[in-house]
Amino acid sequence: MVFVPADVLEHYVYENVEVIRGPPPLVKSVVKRFDPDVLALHAPTIPMLKTALSTGLPVVVWIHGAEVLYRALHNYIPPFGVKNNLVRIKALVEDLVRNMRLREILRQVNAVVYVSKWMREMAEKYLLFSHPNSFIIPNPVDTELFRIIIPIKNRPKECISVRAMEWKYGLDIAIIAFSKMPYKLKIVGKGSLEGYLRALARKYDSNVEFDTAGVPHEELPYVYNKYSLFIAPSRTEAQGVAMCEAMACGTPAVATRVGGIPEFVIDGFNGVLVEPENPLEIRRAVQKLLSDDALLEELSLNARRFVEEKLSHRIIIPEELSVLKEAANY
Repeated sequence: MVFVPADVLEHYVYENVEVIRGPPPLVKSVVKRFDPDVLALHAPTIPMLKTALSTGLPVVVWIHGAEVLYRALHNYIPPFGVKNNLVRIKALVEDLVRNMRLREILRQVNAVVYVSKWMREMAEKYLLFSHPNSFIIPNPVDTELFRIIIPIKNRPKECISVRAMEWKYGLDIAIIAFSKMPYKLKIVGKGSLEGYLRALARKYDSNVEFDTAGVPHEELPYVYNKYSLFIAPSRTEAQGVAMCEAMACGTPAVATRVGGIPEFVIDGFNGVLVEPENPLEIRRAVQKLLSDDALLEELSLNARRFVEEKLSHRIIIPEELSVLKEAANY
């Protein structure tokens, strides 16, 4: 069973899993009815952690990023405008207080799972605390769903980036990189910076197409198989799940050397790493890969192989279950 914190009560089934959305205090009654052996909390808030611990059940926590990172220091807030600068100052104070409280609460959980080595390093740095029972387990990729359908040699020489239109994802850098580029970049997503990014594309005469309608998750493999490269110009990224799913489809990544990305994109093997905030490096990488069919095919096959061997749901899910079973003393 899955419980999702929400203001409005909702009950439905998703992929044969019962889902309940509702206020956090409702967790206790849900737990009592379902009678689980262990509680797994993803991206936990302090109220949810307190409620989970009050049940007396074993608790395992997954840390993905924003739960512990300082938003002002990790590019969650655009650095321009008086309002944003005030928001950044306010966020620094809020995140400091949150981490002080979170550190004490996390001492009480049975285990903590981080999605990358970088994520664990940042969490331990900001929390001033290292949980004695911690694990690094990346988010899994369904390698049966995300797979090579169209060989890369038969795909158009075009690029795709699937991510929210927020500052941390660096789409402005990609847009500048594709200024008057012969190759097209399709950006799939929406967010608060849509107007800014569209204006930037017009200013730089960028070969960029926007798709803000979104794509159902189960249809993404067919989308990735229509493109030759995935562009990930992030300023902050703990893993990059969309990037990894694209790689499972044989779509290599051109990605920035930030956060946990270098743990998943091996430069020159399954993609290309570039320095952050550098549109020229992205441009050069795209031009090099899309003009070298042999290199592109090699990276495509390596990208698929890497995800199968390191991130496949067949590998990751047993690792997650092992942590949960250990917490439940199975």
